[in-house]
Amino acid sequence: METKHTPGPWNYGVRKDGSIWLSLGAPGVGPHYQGDLVATESDAKLIVAAPQLLESLSNLVGLAKLGAARLDKYHAALADAEAVIAKATA
Repeated sequence: METKHTPGPWNYGVRKDGSIWLSLGAPGVGPHYQGDLVATESDAKLIVAAPQLLESLSNLVGLAKLGAARLDKYHAALADAEAVIAKATA
């Protein structure tokens, strides 16, 4: 799959005044944005997790297409997807 989004790492943080900052892409490596882009910490968590969510779900779909012959890899991909979802919604 061709990557069309800004590659990670993506990060966010909460300032002392409660405002949220967001950094998309590594400084000095391709496109980079840092500033106030989101309204809530929940939005920031979801945005930061987006590349991992896409990768996890793409892997899961690919493995699901393989069928029961690769059940062990399917369960590993499912666990990974659940962990990333938990990270995005914590």
